[in-house]
Amino acid sequence: MELVDRTPREIAAEFLEHGAQSLRPDLPDIAGMAPDRIAELPSLPYGDLAFSGRLLREQTDITTTDSSRPPSVVARQLAWLRGVMPDWRAGRVLHPLCGPGHYTAALREHGMTSYVGVDAGPAVVDHARRRFAGRDDTRFLLEDAADTTFLTADHDTYDTLLLTYDAANFFAPHALRELLGSLVRNLRRGGTAVLDLRLVEDGAAGFDEGRQVHRRRAGSVFRDGPHLLLSEGFVAAGGALLGHRIIAVGDGSGGGPPEVFHSVLHVPTAEQITAHLASAGLEVCVRGRPFAGSADPNLARHLVAARKPHTTHRPAPWRQP
Repeated sequence: MELVDRTPREIAAEFLEHGAQSLRPDLPDIAGMAPDRIAELPSLPYGDLAFSGRLLREQTDITTTDSSRPPSVVARQLAWLRGVMPDWRAGRVLHPLCGPGHYTAALREHGMTSYVGVDAGPAVVDHARRRFAGRDDTRFLLEDAADTTFLTADHDTYDTLLLTYDAANFFAPHALRELLGSLVRNLRRGGTAVLDLRLVEDGAAGFDEGRQVHRRRAGSVFRDGPHLLLSEGFVAAGGALLGHRIIAVGDGSGGGPPEVFHSVLHVPTAEQITAHLASAGLEVCVRGRPFAGSADPNLARHLVAARKPHTTHRPAPWRQP
């Protein structure tokens, strides 16, 4: 029976029993894939206009932490950072994968003097530019943050480098080392890199492993209109890779063919992220959980702050709240 001839109930039952291959025989069994093949799966289409528009809708929904850090959460996180690093001031900020501007507003309370945000989502950048229109000290660049050639035309140096909401987890280890190396070249001596990310030590809180079916009557980030989201969650390489294969299937006639997405997080240990930062010339000075004790699984993350030494011989103080 063709997929278009099946009812949503039949599609869901078939998927839960037999997995994605029952709906798309061309898809490999993700449970049997080697970690290096998983790491090569295509990333979410952040640069697609329609996808970025749907993502923006979720990022600006301040009632959930599913796709962003809402303003109240950002304020708590930055206040925690200021509490454990009293001498930190945001100053001139570079923020790759910046999202819709929640951090831009909050950083003004922490000494921000200028801000450059970088994001690949056209709708996200357009929203942020309109939100902060008329502010000469704030810019948003529509760029792939992984391609740091945007820095070659910008000779400014920065006081704070931000990678927020799992941004560092989007990159495989070698790619993250290269990215940090490129970005840190524009970080001034004494400047601070701040990473909000999932570490192996955080466990898999909030991560749904196995097959899940969700009905989205009002659309989701993956598709407009009513549809089913068929999700296969997986853990690989001893927790170093967490991910989902997601199939969006139209709910009703005329819904179009199913669309397949992959979301993969590369999860380092605390020791590994410290080594990545050291390879970029940074010294970790703070590592902790700003939202320790929160019941929200999306907040079960570490915040790591590292300084670029003033000299090559002056160690930064280590502090773990």
